[in-house]
Amino acid sequence: MKMSPLLEVKNLKTHFFKKKSVIPAVDGVDIVIHKGETVALVGESGSGKSITSLSIMGLVPSPAGRIVDGEIILDGRNLVDLSEKDLCKVRGNEISMIFQEPMTSLNPVLTIGEQITEVLTYHQKISKNEAVKKAIELLEMVGFSRAAEIISDYPHRLSGGMRQRVMIAIAMSCNPKLLIADEPTTALDVTIQAQILDLMKEVSRKFDTSILLITHDLGVVSEIAERVVVMYGGQVVEEASVDDLFEDPLHPYTLGLMNSVPSIDGEISRLESIEGNVPSPEHMPSGCRFAPRCGKAFDRCVTEQPQLKVIGSRSVRCFLHEGDVK
Repeated sequence: MKMSPLLEVKNLKTHFFKKKSVIPAVDGVDIVIHKGETVALVGESGSGKSITSLSIMGLVPSPAGRIVDGEIILDGRNLVDLSEKDLCKVRGNEISMIFQEPMTSLNPVLTIGEQITEVLTYHQKISKNEAVKKAIELLEMVGFSRAAEIISDYPHRLSGGMRQRVMIAIAMSCNPKLLIADEPTTALDVTIQAQILDLMKEVSRKFDTSILLITHDLGVVSEIAERVVVMYGGQVVEEASVDDLFEDPLHPYTLGLMNSVPSIDGEISRLESIEGNVPSPEHMPSGCRFAPRCGKAFDRCVTEQPQLKVIGSRSVRCFLHEGDVK
């Protein structure tokens, strides 16, 4: 594992404020990403994954939502303390993001070339001609054989996989230190998914870029990630290396996610579903947030909230493993 921390998220709390209530969408999250490392953030929809990523980017919808506590330290600098002007210099330059749906992320009335050169001229202060040349190089890097022609096309003329490649080209245009990918292969067919994942791994190796991959697909996690952070109910419930997590998941929620994924080697004879739904942040259980859906819950789980405990090289938030703490 790389020893230099690039990003440290400490006790992050992001709340949304309604007229008569406060909704804790992210509640005390800790994440560490080292230089050149790929970390997967896993969980069902509503677990708080995307709000965590938007918090890191400084893009939490305002004024309804805001970071109320915690630190987001990138290379020794706390992003939470930065002004919006300074954050704009960080976004797209030091941290980039690939959003879930490229068709809605790309501007439909601007050409592909205009959208890439806009980032380059803003952050790198180069001329328009230099930006166009760099844009063509970036499109070639992500696999376009007709890059010089593609820059004149509009997003609607491209397939889903091609648009996602454009998003990666835009995200990597300024050689960011951290790339956040929010469900980058959703809605793509399996073949294109594999191509996009291979491209992300190649880009990470080439530029030594760290990746925070947000997904619910454990197949994608095993393909690209080195460590996994499992979220549930706005909290981290387990964190481990990919090998440790797949070999021996500790939290009942992680085990439930594993058992709901088809296995090519036939180890799982029957797919299981996790009963119930992720609780609304507005109505969280008073004890363990997974207790209402957990087949191993006991009395203490219903009344007391477990803390995230370190067990060797991993951590878990579950009373079942309190005796394993080292």
